[in-house]
Amino acid sequence: MYFLQTGRGITVVYLHGWGCDGSIFSPVVDKLPNLHNILVDMRGFGKSDPPPAAGWNVGDYAEDLYDFFQKQGIVRAALVCHSFGCRVAMVFAATHPELVSRILLVAPAGIRRFSLKRWLHVRRYKFKKLFGKIDISNASDDYLNCSDTMRATFIKVINEDLSRYAKRIICPVLIVAGRDDAAVPIWQARTLRRLIPESSLVEIEGDHFAFFRSPRAFAQTIQNFVE
Repeated sequence: MYFLQTGRGITVVYLHGWGCDGSIFSPVVDKLPNLHNILVDMRGFGKSDPPPAAGWNVGDYAEDLYDFFQKQGIVRAALVCHSFGCRVAMVFAATHPELVSRILLVAPAGIRRFSLKRWLHVRRYKFKKLFGKIDISNASDDYLNCSDTMRATFIKVINEDLSRYAKRIICPVLIVAGRDDAAVPIWQARTLRRLIPESSLVEIEGDHFAFFRSPRAFAQTIQNFVE
């Protein structure tokens, strides 16, 4: 797994969102020289190799992160995550709690609730797939922008409900979410606040990438939280 590292001090591992890579955090970590910042490209993004064609679920990404910790000799770290990265962080923290000191979740995804419309859509998709008549014209932009090798992974990832993992997280967690986020609605952050025992929620004005538009404020939040 490809990564970049900067600075010295408390180790912070950054997990990016879907369709991005570790470099999205570069303007933020440039302002944090007194932290040991590790920016990873998760499999299938940036300069890292993709998962197998059959696809990975979130648990597979979490175990890949565990292997990364072992290879790099990381004994314990704080995690700063965005969107898809929050999914990986929650599973990782639940399954390897000894390696995580605290987590900052920005625009977190990973909670699902029953939707009759979605249930009917999935059933229709499976029926059409059975007869080779799949129409992807109404698919999400994230799906359409996926390479062929990443589409199976995308489907597995977005269909997972990570509520059971959220309940098992024992470290302090700060959740930051934009009230105008159309990609991950604010109700997911509010649900995670209820599920994660040692968590707090800060709602900000803006969309899915609101925090990235203020690198200095983002960096100050990380500095205060990890220390």
